[in-house]
Amino acid sequence: MGALGTVATGAGCLGTSSGDKTPTETEANEVIAGPNGNPVFDPKSIEIPVGETVTWRFESTGHNVSARPKDGSDVMIPDGATPFASFEGDNTYELIPKGETYSHTFETAGTYTYVCVPHINVGMIGNVTVSE
Repeated sequence: MGALGTVATGAGCLGTSSGDKTPTETEANEVIAGPNGNPVFDPKSIEIPVGETVTWRFESTGHNVSARPKDGSDVMIPDGATPFASFEGDNTYELIPKGETYSHTFETAGTYTYVCVPHINVGMIGNVTVSE
């Protein structure tokens, strides 16, 4: 992945193990993908300052994260921002396994609208608002 996006696998990555919390318990700057098997991001919207990292924790199978406008008409990123995704290249249906995480550090202020590509048609869409 790029220098800003990473997929962490196994317990202890990013300082936490997915076995340490319940599906609805989150840490700061964390979004749950697919809580209780539902095609949603929880929370749907998150606000952070520039330079912070958001981590998506996958609580069920069948999901990914994309903030690449070419992956869906709902995706939007601020001017000058670098698109990101939890998958490489054009493999838009590459999924993150249950229990793993994906992280991205936001260096450009603005609002990012991201999607789960396999579930964009059922509204699996989230927002990150990044402030100066």
